[in-house]
Amino acid sequence: MTGLAVRLRGLEKRFGRRRALAGIDLDLADREIVAVVGPDGAGKTTLLRALAGLLEVEAVEARVLGHELTGDVTDLKRRVGYVPQAFGLHRDLTVGESLRFIAQLHRIPPAAAAARAEALLARTGLKPFVDRPAGALSGGMKQKLAVVSALLPEPALLVLDEPTAGVDVLARREIWALLEGARTHALVVLSTSYVDEAAACDRLVYLESGRVIAAGTPAELGGRVPLALYRAWGDDPRAIAEAARTLPYAQGARAAGRCAHVTVWAARAPEPARIAADLARLGAGGVRLVEPAPLDMESILLAFAQGLAA
Repeated sequence: MTGLAVRLRGLEKRFGRRRALAGIDLDLADREIVAVVGPDGAGKTTLLRALAGLLEVEAVEARVLGHELTGDVTDLKRRVGYVPQAFGLHRDLTVGESLRFIAQLHRIPPAAAAARAEALLARTGLKPFVDRPAGALSGGMKQKLAVVSALLPEPALLVLDEPTAGVDVLARREIWALLEGARTHALVVLSTSYVDEAAACDRLVYLESGRVIAAGTPAELGGRVPLALYRAWGDDPRAIAEAARTLPYAQGARAAGRCAHVTVWAARAPEPARIAADLARLGAGGVRLVEPAPLDMESILLAFAQGLAA
């Protein structure tokens, strides 16, 4: 952590009678990737739009990059790159025209804009499509173009709302490479529904009903969950998980690839041999091995969603 980029105290946003943000308290340092996670309707998109200076808000204190969100945010917007959920670029402009238009909006000198665009297009595989209209791009390429456009002005804050939703694995990898590069000089804040992406972030902010329920590193959030995780290997992970849910000491179980993940209350976690014996007694999917494992991000987020975290 090198400096405080975001400081929010009592941030609220209402849409009519509905209070989308119900008193957000949050500090974020620069040069981090921060994931905003939580259930649908938690206020994630509203918080991201507020951070980008796109909403009128109320707050006891709300400073982003030294600018007051409750005041004139014109200068803040010049330092922010924003990628919404829906593709927002002009569909009739080509990839190259889109980037030149963005450069003109931000008054980037033509030579600098061309050099930045060249590097970004090469890193994302978009260079061969520089003359293709944005509307004719695939979903993954549209998302990459949106991220490239947000990065072109070299923002101090990059805000992205579900930037990899619905894109293929390669496009996700290329977008994440861009975000990791941006972290060297900016604060990157994104929402995501992918647990592997949440686990890869420096910090998580868990929202529920417009409030911050927890904020910290993945390890810190995991430390607030009073559960222990076991992997049960066998012939039929689904059958193993179904049987594990009937065990009196189990909190939950789910199939996870070639094994079942079984969560139990940490305070009374049994030995792996007992779990294996109990599952074998139930005739559960040919259990061969039960082993302890670190809590994974899916278990952590499920615990918060279920109200189990401290």
